[in-house]
Amino acid sequence: MNSALNFVRETDRPHVHDETRAKILSLWHEIDTVYKTHIRKSTGKTCDLCGKGDNDATCKVKDVASGYGHRENASPVLCYNHWHGWNISYIRLERNRKAQLIGLNRHAGGASGKIQSIIEIQNTVFEEPVLSDEEIDLHFAQYLANQLKKLSAQERNGHA
Repeated sequence: MNSALNFVRETDRPHVHDETRAKILSLWHEIDTVYKTHIRKSTGKTCDLCGKGDNDATCKVKDVASGYGHRENASPVLCYNHWHGWNISYIRLERNRKAQLIGLNRHAGGASGKIQSIIEIQNTVFEEPVLSDEEIDLHFAQYLANQLKKLSAQERNGHA
C-alpha cells in the first residue's frame, strides 16, 4: 500500500502515469470513506457504569475494554470517559508488572527514569500476557469501586 501511495505522490512522467495515479488516489479515497464510515458508526450500546451512549462519531462507547481483548464476552462496556480512566489504570498496572518481571525500579530516577523504564519495557518482548484474567477482573472491580465512591461523593455534595 505504501509503494502505491508513494507512486501517487511522485510527479515524474505525467503523460505516462497521471491517469493511473488518479485511479489509485480515487480508490484510496473510497477505501478511506468505507473505513471512516465503519469506525464512526454507532455501537448502539451504553456504558455499564453510567448508562451513557456514544457522544459523537469519535467519542464512542467501547465494547471491549483494555485487557479483555481475548475474552470479549466478559468485557465491560464503557463510555468514552470511563474507558479512558480504565485504560490509564490498566496500562499502569500492566506496565508495573512488566517492570517487576524484568527487574526495573520504575520509581528511581524521577521523571527521566520513568520514561527510560517505559522505553525499556516497550523494547522487551513478553511471549505471554503478564496479567491473569483474575488479576484484570480484580483490578476492574477496584476501578468500579473507585468510580462508585466518586459518584457517591458527588451526590452527597449535590453535584450528581
